[in-house]
Amino acid sequence: MKRILYSILISGMVLTSSSCKKFLDTTPTDFLSPKNFYRTEADINAAVTSIYDVLGKTSTYGRSFYFEMDVADDSFIALSSWTQDVGLYNYNPSDTKLTDAWVALYNGINRANMLLENIDKASMDETKKKAARGEALFLRAYYHFLLANNWGNIPLKLTATKSASEVNFENTPYATTYKQIVSDMEQAADMVNPISTYTHSGRVTQSVVWGMLARVNLKMAGAPMRDASRYSEVVKWAQKVKTAGHSLNPDYKQVFINMCQGKYDTKEVLWEVEFGKKNGTQDEEGSVGSINGIGANATIGFSYGAKHTTEAYYNSFDNDDLRRDWNISAYAYDTNGGKVAYAPSQIYNRYDAKWRREYETITPKFNGTTSINFPLLRYSDVLLMLAEAENEINGPTATAVDAVNEVKRRAHGKSMGSLLEQVKSVTVTNGGTTDYTSVPTVTFTGGGGTGATATVILNTLKRVSSIYMTNNGSGYTSAPTITFTGGAGTGATATAVLSNIAGTNFDLKPIETASKEELRTAIRKERSLELGYEGLRRFDLVRWGQFYSAMKSVANQITTSAPSDYKYAAKSGQNVSEKDTLFAIPAAEFNLNKAIKQNGGW
Repeated sequence: MKRILYSILISGMVLTSSSCKKFLDTTPTDFLSPKNFYRTEADINAAVTSIYDVLGKTSTYGRSFYFEMDVADDSFIALSSWTQDVGLYNYNPSDTKLTDAWVALYNGINRANMLLENIDKASMDETKKKAARGEALFLRAYYHFLLANNWGNIPLKLTATKSASEVNFENTPYATTYKQIVSDMEQAADMVNPISTYTHSGRVTQSVVWGMLARVNLKMAGAPMRDASRYSEVVKWAQKVKTAGHSLNPDYKQVFINMCQGKYDTKEVLWEVEFGKKNGTQDEEGSVGSINGIGANATIGFSYGAKHTTEAYYNSFDNDDLRRDWNISAYAYDTNGGKVAYAPSQIYNRYDAKWRREYETITPKFNGTTSINFPLLRYSDVLLMLAEAENEINGPTATAVDAVNEVKRRAHGKSMGSLLEQVKSVTVTNGGTTDYTSVPTVTFTGGGGTGATATVILNTLKRVSSIYMTNNGSGYTSAPTITFTGGAGTGATATAVLSNIAGTNFDLKPIETASKEELRTAIRKERSLELGYEGLRRFDLVRWGQFYSAMKSVANQITTSAPSDYKYAAKSGQNVSEKDTLFAIPAAEFNLNKAIKQNGGW
């Protein structure tokens, strides 16, 4: 059977294992007729699960949406042998990754439509039925949103396919599709459960719907619709999230360590795609930290490390921004699992490091897949959406400025109005007088604070090269004393450097809030710093009308300043043309659907 949208035979329905592992234990795999299905609560749970399942596919958030399909000015695919790929913006409409993503999303839409058309047959608690209906309605809208965002005028599909002969569907005007997306999501907001119902972030909740309504309306306010009236809707929905009890985790990197360890913080992470293992095998495949992440062997957890930073992105962080050395690796692993610090000039060597397999706790660690979750919506994103929309309506008001500052303070170790004096870094004053045969343990004592931890990085001479902070701690009034134990070596000494937050204000500067235009620039930069590598950079650049120019600019910088062995990093930017604000509609769709039209330039 051809794997294209309208060739799916809906005489039956396949229900697969769910990415939302928290609410379904069974894994139905039979083809089931709608006539005999949707009768019990178990049936409805299985049907809802099958809709969620699309989120975890390799063609969506299992890999493509944050790897090949989000190459922008902050990253490049570090596979020098690649010459043709969607991530290089050198592909044709037969590209299998695009085809698979298109198919997966329409499969999810069809599953949602089937549930919505049949859920009234089920005998179950009406409150639970209402929530299931709301989740299906939202996911149908969300999948349409992903399609419209990536492919433009796509067919809007609001009924389940009844026959394989239903193949000819025209492109739906962009505005019509977005009107339906908003309508579906607004209805769903009154049906789904509040986030407090759950202890995990795998389900669609009111906070998720409100936050995604903010994102959808923000897109409508930008290119290509440029409907400025939608900014007020962004503010409305973002404010609902803000008043629902959400807050930032005080430690930026802990947000992502939690995802590596299967821990949940529903205050910060509103919605994430869940990956995991069952009975020692992969239950839901994901490549988070495996295709990206810090390149590593199986000892740590295999990673291709196939996405690297650009110099432009690295240099956009100030030296006191704690996010830089978490989003972008400050070290590489050696063959024994030790950490080797990069020289200041080695920028293009550095990985997209937001998810690190060294923190992955579920074993065994597979080579090609991981159990690390991927975030779809975080509270910091909501704050920045609120700031952006408020600024576009009213200029640099306190609402807009305060929302940005809340994100900036956390990024510099100053959170929720409190001063968290931290150990910013450690300076090695003596690498040792005798060789270390293994990595020594570093300990922080005194200084009035607690919680600082670090990892020693040895150089090729087996001496202490540098210290990488794994926890900056808090409450230090003076530099703590650093001691080294173990590792068989001797003589290493180092001094701690505090962040000096008490004497520094990292809020927006007056020049950044002097006008709507200045604050707009600051907000756009903050989104890049905060949300890098989370599948949103290309989305932002396209809606701001800056994608083409940003890609050409970064390609020029790479060509001019990158080391010779990284000149290939310019490929994506060099290949980009104006047509690449949208992807090509897959050629496979045209094999059956004679009514659809291709995007311009193809």
